Amino acid sequence: MDWQVQSVVIVTELAAGFILFRFFIPFFRRIKTGRFDLYIGDRFKKDGSEPKFAGVVMLITSVLGLTAGLIGKNFKDIAEVSRTNKLPVYAACGAVVLTVCALGTAQDYHKETKRGTGLKKRWVLLTEFVVCLGFSYIAKITGIIDTKLLLPFHWGNIELGFIFYPLTAVLMIAIINLVQLHDCPGGVAEYGCDGLCAVSVLVFSLSVACIGAVYPWLELPQMLGIVTAGSCAAFLVWGISPSKIYLGQSGSMMLGAMTALITVTTNLPLIFLTGGIVFIADGVCTLTGYIVFKKKKQLLFQGLTLHGHLSKRGWSDYKIMGASALVTLLGAVGVFFYISYGDGILLNK
Repeated sequence: MDWQVQSVVIVTELAAGFILFRFFIPFFRRIKTGRFDLYIGDRFKKDGSEPKFAGVVMLITSVLGLTAGLIGKNFKDIAEVSRTNKLPVYAACGAVVLTVCALGTAQDYHKETKRGTGLKKRWVLLTEFVVCLGFSYIAKITGIIDTKLLLPFHWGNIELGFIFYPLTAVLMIAIINLVQLHDCPGGVAEYGCDGLCAVSVLVFSLSVACIGAVYPWLELPQMLGIVTAGSCAAFLVWGISPSKIYLGQSGSMMLGAMTALITVTTNLPLIFLTGGIVFIADGVCTLTGYIVFKKKKQLLFQGLTLHGHLSKRGWSDYKIMGASALVTLLGAVGVFFYISYGDGILLNK
C-alpha cells in the first residue's frame, strides 16, 4: 500500500472525525447531563459535562477510512481483494471491533446514566473470547496466520496445533484489557490521562504500518495500522488534554481490539512484548500494586496505574504522553528487528 493511499485514509478519517465528533458530542453529553446544547463550550477548557462514547464515532471513522483505503488500493485492479481472499478476514476484523466496541458502549451507558456498574465482567470476557476465537479460525483457514509460533534468538518455532486458537483468543483479550487499563481503570475518566491511550496506540499502529511498507506480506496489518492511526488522530482533535470527549470504555476497548488485530495479523504476536511495552508496564504496575496492597495493606504506587502514579507525582498530561510516545517508539525498533528476523528465518514471503 503506497503513501498516496495511506494519505487518503488519514485525511478521510481526520475530516470525518472532525465533523462527526462535533455533531455527536452534544448528543453524548445529553446522556450524561440530561441537557441538550449544540454549543460545546471552550475547546481548551473543561466544564464537567465532557461525555464518553468516543468509540462510537471512532468506529464510524474507521469504517470510512478502511473503505477509502480499499477503494484507493484497488483503483487500478478492482479484483485484487477477491483474488487475495482478504474480504473474509476484513469482515472478521470488523466483527471483533464492532462486538468489543458495543460491549464498551454498553458499559459507558450504564455508568453515564448511573444505572449500575455495567455488564458483568465474566460475560464481557466470554463474549470477547468467542468473537476472538472465531477470528483466529477464519484468519487461519484464509492463510493470513498459521499455527506456528516463531521464537526469538534462533530458538526455532513451536507448532501449537489446535491450542493455537484458544491461545490467540486469550492473547487478544489480554491486549484489549491492557489497552483499556492504559486509558483508565474501570473506565473512570478521573483516573486517566486525557489522550494518553490514543497517543500510545497511534504511535504503535503507525510504527507497524511504516514497517509494513518494507515487507509486502504485512499488507493486512499495515492497512489496519493506518486505519487505527487515522482514527486515533481524529479523536485527538477533540480528545487530547483538555478533552471535550473521553474515550470511555467504548473507545479504549475498540483501540484494544484494533491493537490486538494488528498484533495477531503480523503472524508474529511476540512483537507486542516490545511494541506494547507501555501497555504491559501499566498492567504489571497495577497488578503488583494490587498484590502488595492485599498482602501488606500498603499502597505501592500513588495511583492505580503507572501513568496514574506519574500524574500524582506532578507530571502533566503532555509530559506523560510524550514519555509514553517515546517509549513506544523505542519499542517499535524491537518490532522492526523481530519482523526482519521473522522474514528471513521463517516467513520469507
